[in-house]
Amino acid sequence: MGSKTIKGEISLREIPFQFQSQYVWTIQLTGVKADGSRKQLGFISEPTEIKEPWAFMFHVDDHLMAHDLHRYDLRVEVLDGQVLIADADHRFPVDSQGDAPTVQQLVLQPQYI
Repeated sequence: MGSKTIKGEISLREIPFQFQSQYVWTIQLTGVKADGSRKQLGFISEPTEIKEPWAFMFHVDDHLMAHDLHRYDLRVEVLDGQVLIADADHRFPVDSQGDAPTVQQLVLQPQYI
């Protein structure tokens, strides 16, 4: 049984402020079936001072990538406590035949200044 590697790079070019050390970022990888049902495949959450360029990686086991998986959704959030500071969403199709890593580009957008 193999795995699929999904890499992402996050750009801060649209962010007009400095990130603070108390901010917490979360990254969620979700698999979506054709019927719209969803399964979380990966989750990262840590406090950090984000520096550009910033990258992440998920390894998804083949058994989680059922033949009926239609697409992946990536969601990145930067939080200050409960306040959403910045976020990015990205959707891309499943390449069930390819085993090469995919690299997804996300651009954080400010939500609260």
